[in-house]
Parts: sequence; structure tokens; C-alpha cells
Amino acid sequence: MTTRRVLLSAIAAIVAIGSIGQAAAQPYPNRPIKMIVPFAPGGSDIIARLVADLLTASLGQPVIIENKPGAGGTTGTKLVTAAEPDGYTLTLASPGPITVAPAVNKNLDYDPIRQLAPVAMVATAPIVMVVHPGVPAKTLQEFVAHAKANPGKINFASPGFGTSPHLFGELLKQRTGVDIVHIPYRGSSPAIVDLVAGQVQMFFDNVRNVQSFIEAGKLRALAVTSDTRSPDLPDLPTMAEAGVDGFVGFYWNGVLAPAGTPAPIIDRLNAVINDALRSREGRANLARFGMQPRIGSPQDFAALIVAEHERWAAVARAANF
Repeated sequence: MTTRRVLLSAIAAIVAIGSIGQAAAQPYPNRPIKMIVPFAPGGSDIIARLVADLLTASLGQPVIIENKPGAGGTTGTKLVTAAEPDGYTLTLASPGPITVAPAVNKNLDYDPIRQLAPVAMVATAPIVMVVHPGVPAKTLQEFVAHAKANPGKINFASPGFGTSPHLFGELLKQRTGVDIVHIPYRGSSPAIVDLVAGQVQMFFDNVRNVQSFIEAGKLRALAVTSDTRSPDLPDLPTMAEAGVDGFVGFYWNGVLAPAGTPAPIIDRLNAVINDALRSREGRANLARFGMQPRIGSPQDFAALIVAEHERWAAVARAANF
């Protein structure tokens, strides 16, 4: 009887191993994919759901969004670095936890360049510099002159210390020599509320987040930080056109996987995402949120991450963070 039980157990183990092998041999993907968004619902979460829907339709498996907010996006991003590199855990990345956090936090407990594999860029969006209408400046040069005439009296908001808008403000200080004061908030929404109320005077944010206030005359736009003008504000100059050289920046989203994810899986995901971005539906969905598709290879995305990290690390060093 004991021998029979041992034999049955051995057969069961062999069958289980065979099943695992068959599952592993099945084409990717053969089960649901998880996409971690390291922020609360809203913002990047919206773009993540667009990407998830496009991947679901193309891959034939559901792509499930999991929001893991905390510590400016670093909590959820670290979870991805520790996940199995099998193509079933992805993240919808943005500058904060990928290129900004490593530049301002020497004690960051993960390395996005070494521990994450770029899959595909998704989209970019211009950032706009806005001021309260009470600021006597209708152009960027007028703002610089006003700030220099009133050192320490202009406050600029950000969603928190070390965020992209904070670094944009520091870069403005470095490029123009103005003495403006950083006021950190717990997110963009409260920063915008205080900006509209005149509690702070200046802010950098995504065009779509502040466009309605600009159109209503509650905020005044001075320039966009991208290297080309925004389709949503075509009459607004870039920072370079407005007289501040060496000031280029933008918001981006892209898909990353844990380092070590097999190249064939990354290449397939890249192809599917790029095909979706080329489609009329994909472009239209992104345009609703003021974003433009960014088509390219995993290597293109890797190069952008390295360049952005170096850019903001230099700004952080100059600001003595």
C-alpha cells in the first residue's frame, strides 16, 4: 500500500512538472498581465488604462491595472523591480520615480536603469509655465525682470520636493538667475488651487491640467518647456523662443518591465504598443489628454531615460539638493 502511494505521488509529480513545462512552452501571453501604476487613480492611471485596453485587445489576455501609490511613485516602482521577469508584470512609468527620484535621492533603494527593462515609450506632453494674473508680466522676459527686481518675493509651487515641477523651477533659477522661493504641496491639485487664489505666483504643469484656467483668464501662460510648441496652445512660445536657452523638458509615459525579461517578450510588447500608437484610435485617445504618441524601440526608450536622468541629476547637483 505504501509502495502504491509513493508510485501515485511520483506520477502526480511528473504530471505536474509536465504541465508546468507545457504552460511555459505556450505562446506569450497565456494568462492575465498585471500593470502596476505607482500612483493613485487619476493622472498616469488614465493613460495606463488606455494602454491596458489596447494591449488586451491585441494580446487576447486581460491587462489588469493595480494602483500602488506611495513615496512619489517609488513604492510601486520598487515592487516592479522585484517582480519575476516573465512579462506578466509591467509598469506604466513617468519621470518622477524613474529619472527624477534617482537624481534627488542618493538613498533610493532601487536602480531604475539597472533593475528595469524599457519596453516602449507611449507618449509625451509639454509642460507650461503659468503665473497668477496678479503678476505684472505678460512674457517670460517680463517675468524674469520682475523677479529680479523683487528677489525672494515670488513663490513657485510644486507637487512636492524633488518632483519634476520643482526641478523645472530650479532650472529656471539656474538659467535666468532669478531668486524665487519653492513652496511644496501634496499634489498638483492643491498647488493649482492656491495658484488660482494668488497664494503662490508661479507653477509648471501639464498643459491640460491648467488649460481651462488659462482660457478662463484665471492663470496666464508664459511659455512651454518642450522643444516645439504645444498643439493646444499654438500661439505660446517655447522657453527658447521666449529667450531662455538650454531649458527643455517634458512629461512622458512609457512601459517598463523587470530587468531580465526575455527580449522576445519585450519586442512583442513594443510592437503591439507601437501599432496601437499608430492607429487613429490610439492617437485620438492620447490627444484627449493633451499627449502625443512617441513611437520607438526599447533602445530609444532606454536612451531617453539615461539622458533625462543625467539632465535632472545635473540640475539637482547645481541646486545642492
